[in-house]
Amino acid sequence: MNNTDAAVLALRRLLETRELGMHFQPIVSVPAGRVLGYEALALGPYGAPCDSPLPLFQAARAAGELASLEQLCRERAVEEWVATGLSELLFLNVAPEVLVDPSHISGQTVELLAVHGLSPPQIVIEITEQSSGVDPDLMADAARHYQAMGFAIALDDLGDGYAGLRLWSQLNPDYVKLDRHFVSNLDRDRVKRRLVRSIIDIAHSLGSRVVAEGVEREGELETLLELGADFYQGWLFARPSPVPQTTRAALESQLNTLAAARRQGAVVTEIRRLSVALPTLSRDLSLSEAAAYFSRHPDANALAVVDESQRPLGLLGRQQLMALLGRRYGFDLHGRQPVETVMQTRALCVEAGEPLERVSRKVTGRDESMRDEDFIITDAGRYLGIGHVINLLQLFTEQQVQLARQANPLTQLPGNRPIRAALDHYQRQNTPFVACYLDLDHFKPFNDRFGYALGDQMILTVARVLDEFVGEEDFLGHLGGDDFVLLLDSSADLHRRLAALQRAFGVESLKLLPEAERRAGGFEAKDRFDQWRFFPHTRLSIIALRVPTDAHVDSFGDLWSRFKSAAKRAPHGRVVVSLRREQRYPKR
Repeated sequence: MNNTDAAVLALRRLLETRELGMHFQPIVSVPAGRVLGYEALALGPYGAPCDSPLPLFQAARAAGELASLEQLCRERAVEEWVATGLSELLFLNVAPEVLVDPSHISGQTVELLAVHGLSPPQIVIEITEQSSGVDPDLMADAARHYQAMGFAIALDDLGDGYAGLRLWSQLNPDYVKLDRHFVSNLDRDRVKRRLVRSIIDIAHSLGSRVVAEGVEREGELETLLELGADFYQGWLFARPSPVPQTTRAALESQLNTLAAARRQGAVVTEIRRLSVALPTLSRDLSLSEAAAYFSRHPDANALAVVDESQRPLGLLGRQQLMALLGRRYGFDLHGRQPVETVMQTRALCVEAGEPLERVSRKVTGRDESMRDEDFIITDAGRYLGIGHVINLLQLFTEQQVQLARQANPLTQLPGNRPIRAALDHYQRQNTPFVACYLDLDHFKPFNDRFGYALGDQMILTVARVLDEFVGEEDFLGHLGGDDFVLLLDSSADLHRRLAALQRAFGVESLKLLPEAERRAGGFEAKDRFDQWRFFPHTRLSIIALRVPTDAHVDSFGDLWSRFKSAAKRAPHGRVVVSLRREQRYPKR
């Protein structure tokens, strides 16, 4: 008997005995410090030919028993989930072949849930594998059928192939699960970071929330938090377990610690300031009763719908409600409907401690028809208040004005305080970066000889050349005078890039000199002893510190000053220093 036959035989025995084990892995929100739900994962009997999910489902396809296995998985998942006593969302994996199978009996899942006291809004149908030969149009129709019954939809392994992206374009999923390939070592791969940022921005613009799978390291988590992922799943939080309730207290403690650390380390404007305290609606409240709430609060454009724990379920808009009740016979036709049947379940929810820039990107990235809609503000996952877009824009404008006050008045680049914050941020990310200090050789004699107006033009030339050089993930600041700071996300081809930067400045700076000084290779000016002498053309000097993971620098200024003379003596005007890992560099 070959391996395939043995696996098929083991599968059929499994279907008869129902000896299918279920494990559950949490999906969490770190900013909110809460658990969103658990994904159910099926395991066959230990030591059997199909004891793990991949061979189990391969055997089911080979034997034509996929629908039977899916039904068993669903039944066992619901049975075991109810036994845990947990009440969060349950993510159930469904193969696309089963969704589009004409023999699949509609309503089985709803009946199964009813038997165990559950309802569709408590379940997320996770479309797991984009099998070849499955029509995406049929799959999208089937998924919409589940959504119409009240189930949420998640697309798994997003970015793992063309079919998944095509289905995403055809369906409006509630969640998209970022493939673990993009999460692994995300903090050390700038290409992955740019791809993930794009995926997250697209998901938010379409009203979907992003679950990052396979999070195993704190560096990956920090980067995902910076990029704006909504939820996280992986061994960093918990491994799949048949009894997740036994480790729930430890998981909540870990999440509370992470959330508190982020709040303490935040140096950004928090969304908490935007929260408007408005009453909430329960999911079973009738639409006519909801209309009374709006009558008592004429300034409310929308009210949040929450569960018994004050966790948001959706948003009910005034215009949406009036469109139903305001038409002829509207109260008679719709007045008794519960709020949950018409609320906006894909309403934007943001944590009170989220950075203003990230929330602004989420709001403005939404579909144009939703861009002006209010959003829900939560604190540790529980309802805090409603946010108005107009207040968000006003706060964002205030922050821009504040940043402008901290900018260098000549170049308008970030000044001392933002530079210090950027250096702290780069070190907290726990990823390698390059910290560069740049200044001009012979700038004072140039300034004295040609005047402050031309000196300012020289400084602006430096700023312009540097600004053209920096990438999306880099940072550029102006300490003052001819002193600049450049933080590079990547050290790839560092010498070549810095040399190109110096050459570009050399070409542009020559344009400021009279023709005679250009041809002479320099200019006559007084030195610090008040003696006339010849100075070479102004040159850009660079000290570049390669800062590895786990190195800690108390004062970058001290380190730069140690190598300043060496950079100015170097023929090419630059020094590149590699710091050591796990080394502390204290102030002198």
